[in-house]
Order: sequence, then structure tokens, then C-alpha cells
Amino acid sequence: MRNASIILNSAGLAVSFFCFLHCVLLILTFMGILNSSLVIFRVFEDPKNHAALILSGITLATLSLIKLNFSSKLKKLEFESKGLNPFVFIVGASLLIASFYVYGIYSEIFVILGASLFISMHALKLVRSM
Repeated sequence: MRNASIILNSAGLAVSFFCFLHCVLLILTFMGILNSSLVIFRVFEDPKNHAALILSGITLATLSLIKLNFSSKLKKLEFESKGLNPFVFIVGASLLIASFYVYGIYSEIFVILGASLFISMHALKLVRSM
């Protein structure tokens, strides 16, 4: 199970960082600091691609909080409910979901905040697993 946790947290960290980077670059473009001809902008002009990235980030964060406990008699799933990670997950997922209901730069700010919370959650879990 430890390997699966490392894989899920690494994938979640990569997706969250990619989402965070895209939104920071987009805000810099809104400010006129960057040119909007970067490939990352053309890929995520389609709202379906943007939604897929956000939903995959939420899915990977959810899966990284699930623990599989195997014993000789019982196999069960437990959701991590102790510590700061569940709170970080709830706030981060709420911000990412709320980004679908606001528009423009406010949506990007919500995604930046939610993705940064997921980045910190995945990074903390990876550091603890080593």
C-alpha cells in the first residue's frame, strides 16, 4: 500500500502543480507581463480540458486520503480523518469547485488557492512516507 500511496501523491502533486502553474501564468498574462501565445494556454482554452484537470486533481486528492487496511479476516477502506489533511482537502476541493461558478480572474485565483492547498497536502504526505 505504501507504493500506491507514493504514486497517488506524486501524481496528485504533479497535476496540482500543473494547474497552479497554468493559473499563475494566466494571471501574469492578464497583467500584460507574459504573451498569451504559450502552448499551455492553447491547451486549456477549451473549458472541458480545464474542468478535466481540476476534477482529476480532486480525484487524486480524494484517493490519496483513502487507506486500505488488509488483515487476514477483513479488508476495509478507511478515510484519513485525523490531522490537518482532511481540512486542507475540504477547503482545497471547495475552492476548486467554486472556481466553476465564478468567472475571469477570480476563477483563476480560486484555482491557485485550491491547487496550492493540494500541493501542500501531497508534499506533506510524500515527506512523511519517506
